[in-house]
Amino acid sequence: MNPETTSIPVVPTLDSIVARSTPDHAFATKWAADVLRTAMTEGALDPGTKLSEAALAQQLGISRNTLRQAFTALESEHLMTRVPNRGVFVATPGKKQIHELFTLRLALESGAIDLISAGEKPVLRRIIEQSKVHRASGSVSGMAGANQDFHRELVRLSGSERLNTLMVSALAEMRLLFHSMVAVPDFHSPFVEKNEHLMHLLEAGDKYEAHVYLRDYLASSAAYFADRV
Repeated sequence: MNPETTSIPVVPTLDSIVARSTPDHAFATKWAADVLRTAMTEGALDPGTKLSEAALAQQLGISRNTLRQAFTALESEHLMTRVPNRGVFVATPGKKQIHELFTLRLALESGAIDLISAGEKPVLRRIIEQSKVHRASGSVSGMAGANQDFHRELVRLSGSERLNTLMVSALAEMRLLFHSMVAVPDFHSPFVEKNEHLMHLLEAGDKYEAHVYLRDYLASSAAYFADRV
């Protein structure tokens, strides 16, 4: 793939993400946290972005106190960081956070594998086909998005609401890592085949091999990212 011709899908703005839903006053803090988490996942808020409390509260149409509570929730998820006398920033993952994140992903996805029954997985198959289309067109962001979708669906297949909730947070952190890989066209290509192989193991009901493959898959990914921060 040629970096100069790589297709990058349009990244949504924070305003467009805010417009997708209407906040319920009783759940305004959760709504604000969900909006900001989505903005990170979809690339509207990049790692290292400083968040102006006054401007953001106005943009979201909530009080500054509610926004502070949302910041606290996202900070507990390692998606934001407070710097004394400087303010609040979208997190930029370091080596320790990267290893913690992939440890969490291994626990979540391994748990999901234990709960997934054998048989064809139509949604995973559609995601794999989409990822191949993105690879053929040179869409780095498209491949990254498909990779996220694959692992989100893998956990969703477990049928566990709590695993799903934790995975959403983990994938938001992953998006912060993937942001740095947008300029590396071939980075996401190998994951197309890796995900397809993992899908075949799940469909065959070979849980042991799926566990082994996932562990090696995530370990190599964690090492790759950690070496580049």
